[in-house]
Amino acid sequence: MTADAQPKRADIQGLRGVAVLAVVLFHLNPSALPGGFAGVDIFFVISGYLITQILLKDDLRLRDFYVRRVRRLFPALYAVLAFTLGAGLLILPPALLSELVYTQFFTTLFLSNFAFARLTDYFDSGAGLKPLLHTWSLAVEEQFYLIYPVILLAVRRFAARFLWPIIGLLALLSLAAAQWSARPEAAFYLPTTRAFELLIGALCVAIRLDLSVAMKRALSLAGIGLIVLSLICLNDRLPFPGLWALPPCLGAALLLVTRDGWGNRLISAPPLVWSGDISYSLYLWHWPLLVFARLLFGDALWPSLAAAILAFGLAVLSWRYIEQPFLARRPRRPLAMAGGAIAVSIAAALLVFNAKGLPQRFNTAERAAFAAADDYNPDRKRCHLAREARVAYADTCVYGAPGVAPSVAVWGDSEGVELARALGTRLPELGVRQITASACPPSIGYTIAYNPACRAHNADMLLHLMHDRRIETVVLTANYHRYADENLPAVLGGLELNALDLSRAGKRVVIVYPVPVYDFDPPSQVGLAMHLGRDPRAVGMSRAQFDRDNAQVIAQLDRFVSAHNLAAIRPSDSLCDAARCRVYGPDDGVLYFNGQHLSMAGAKRLATLFTSQAPFPRGE
Repeated sequence: MTADAQPKRADIQGLRGVAVLAVVLFHLNPSALPGGFAGVDIFFVISGYLITQILLKDDLRLRDFYVRRVRRLFPALYAVLAFTLGAGLLILPPALLSELVYTQFFTTLFLSNFAFARLTDYFDSGAGLKPLLHTWSLAVEEQFYLIYPVILLAVRRFAARFLWPIIGLLALLSLAAAQWSARPEAAFYLPTTRAFELLIGALCVAIRLDLSVAMKRALSLAGIGLIVLSLICLNDRLPFPGLWALPPCLGAALLLVTRDGWGNRLISAPPLVWSGDISYSLYLWHWPLLVFARLLFGDALWPSLAAAILAFGLAVLSWRYIEQPFLARRPRRPLAMAGGAIAVSIAAALLVFNAKGLPQRFNTAERAAFAAADDYNPDRKRCHLAREARVAYADTCVYGAPGVAPSVAVWGDSEGVELARALGTRLPELGVRQITASACPPSIGYTIAYNPACRAHNADMLLHLMHDRRIETVVLTANYHRYADENLPAVLGGLELNALDLSRAGKRVVIVYPVPVYDFDPPSQVGLAMHLGRDPRAVGMSRAQFDRDNAQVIAQLDRFVSAHNLAAIRPSDSLCDAARCRVYGPDDGVLYFNGQHLSMAGAKRLATLFTSQAPFPRGE
């Protein structure tokens, strides 16, 4: 992403332009370019190619190489870090500001990829609240730059004839690690599972094509085709990196080795070359601007477009007045300057982190709104099954009066965690058993890659529920939105089979319809609305959008519930009015602890529907 060699090839600059524009467009609107995140993989290939060229120069000294890296990377990066911290102090809630400076600490040390591997999946909705998330790729490159030159130069000195086979072997080992990683969500960020992309670029240095002009042109166009197809066809549901990362990487590699093919000429167009020139600064600036715009204005398109346009303007200024001067003027003692910048950044991060995100910036009501991020079932870790976890039916958690035998079961994915506790509090005499597992809807026979234990878990729980004579009512609930891109018909079909089996076993079945879910963080949006003098009751979505987004699920559940005379709970009756679905109520506070899950306050409001609309056998 940041490597450069002289003289510059216009097609490489254009390829950089394609890569950065793809990433920006993906971050602006993922549906517009579903595979745009693969622009980072193209950057990696380019970097591996250029860095290897630099390292194989006969007169290179490693110290000069690293000094050049410092002059190339640090000035623009620290300008963005300073801006991000300043904006965070003005905008971010305490918890998010604490997380920002936590990631700033690791970004300063070029270790942010490890921090984000622990904090989040890159494609999770919560990732959109992390202004420094994009620095993971810089960290991967810098870790590569620390280790790879030593290996390359050592092999070149002591086993030169095996240089390229060794690099090829390392690339294969890295690809295998990415493909069969035990933690796919972490593999996205790790240098060991990304190294093959940089090493593909390195191998391009050794390739000398002795082909006809026509063949080179064809290969060049094939490279363009692979990149275009990757940007259009890849998506965040595919396991990545791994084999799915090969098409964009190989497409970039073909363009690097063909040099003067038709595809190379296409990407040498002046607008793409210009975008490539500013690509480093544009990559740095665009993401924090998008995050802050969405925090302030929600997910409306126009604020994000304005942020993207501003990113281009700041990138041009950053390239012209920060990047270029530091590369051209060769400041004295660059390593000492870098050390000072690191020290200042770490000190600032530690000060803010130790101050717990400076909550005194906000008034009591605003802090209460932000605190809703922690208003979830306190037994989540103990009672809710994480991915691939299993539990015996008798060991699932029970809520209600002490010693009461549960007559109600809430069975679902993570959507049911807070509901189970809220029902146990509201109906203590009945007792409520919680049966919930991450990304595991109560759908018999359903299999999801994220949670391979789900199918066996559901089969086991169905068997026990059918034969547990004390359980009179089973509540089935799921985050249907979560499975819209998986196999929603299979989820609904399996849920219906469950309901029928339970009904035949003499159980009263209550089906919970879709809960409104959001692509933003409700506690942050409500607190910021208060801070900016806006009405927090306006935060949410239109009722028309909710009805439109959930029309398929609602229609199928309506048919099924009506045909089999089952009880139904519609959360929208409590969380929406005729005009709008809301995430805040003056009497309840913030109704969600994140965009996908009701808070305990929201779950308690939803629980009222069970007594007013669907009374339980012993609760009438």
